[in-house]
Amino acid sequence: MIIKNPDPLDFSYVPQNLRFRETQIDTVKKLMLEPLKAGVCSNLVAFGDSGTGKTSTMRYLIREEKRFLMVYENALSFGSMRLLLADALSRLGRITGTKNIAYPDIFRAMKRISQEKGRNIVLIMDEATNIIKFDRDGVYNLLRASEIYGTPISSIMVSMEDPSVYMNERDRKSLGVFSTILFNRYSREELTRIIEERARISLEYGSYDQEILEYIGEIAQPFGSARVAIELLQKSAYACQYRNGDRMENEDVRTAKSMINPYVTESKLGELDSDELAVLLAICRCLKSEASTDMTCVLREIRVVNEQYGVDAGESSKVYRTVKRLETLGIVEGKIVGRGDKKGVSKMIGINDVPVSILEEKITSFMSRTH
Repeated sequence: MIIKNPDPLDFSYVPQNLRFRETQIDTVKKLMLEPLKAGVCSNLVAFGDSGTGKTSTMRYLIREEKRFLMVYENALSFGSMRLLLADALSRLGRITGTKNIAYPDIFRAMKRISQEKGRNIVLIMDEATNIIKFDRDGVYNLLRASEIYGTPISSIMVSMEDPSVYMNERDRKSLGVFSTILFNRYSREELTRIIEERARISLEYGSYDQEILEYIGEIAQPFGSARVAIELLQKSAYACQYRNGDRMENEDVRTAKSMINPYVTESKLGELDSDELAVLLAICRCLKSEASTDMTCVLREIRVVNEQYGVDAGESSKVYRTVKRLETLGIVEGKIVGRGDKKGVSKMIGINDVPVSILEEKITSFMSRTH
């Protein structure tokens, strides 16, 4: 068993220190929380792609900021702002008893709660895109609550898109001023650092090495998503346990990737000709114990495959063209890397969407039926 604490392998886990989101946290404090201490209400929109830490940042603030009454709601659970606010009231300790409670009653109740507890309210609405798009009246009542109802409430709406794209000039004027905070995609290095911390507190010492974590970071980089990186780490660890391993390997990571975002299927292999299958088989054999390989190994292995199956994948130039086509089809991934000491660059090839042992088995089955 290599997993000693499964909790940090869940994306919903909020670490003690939220790495690479210090700027966004400081911005929320500067634009909203500090003014709110003086009774000045404001509204923010936090937006960015999936897995960029929006929800984790909000949960971190709820945990750390005890000076305010911070209420978290997932807007996908509600068909309207009115229902969402009624639920927020119940979380604050006031059961409304009706789904048709009017906005004045909602905000009067919130004002009394704020006064009784001596803390201002911050409402955080996650997955707020649909409410922003389709309940403009509800959004208006919330964003203008301080002005219309005298209720000191600030709000943070969390969305994948910048909500201004749904608003015309009239909407912007009626809803008033709100600030936006962008959650940018994580870089490869940031993703690697994030899963380093998760691995350290969740996995047994010696059950992984730095190269495996960097491989996970590399696979997650196109998504820019900590959610993907953490899920890859989680599923890689469980794949290792399933095979009774005591150390994660490249194949465990490929297994994890095939679970999350499978791409290479038997139908795709069926579309390849014999030369392409031969080159792909050679690549698989080169990758048995490596995260990536170079063309030297592929050219060496293709000779063995040619003899074994009686095919002719062609000269080196044709093999290069075949590898390029496999890249275009998304079956293999190529990258140019420096060889150091001014020795130029080389082409490295990898397969990340499926364990190469399984892919080799499928290709062998295809080629055995046709040769």
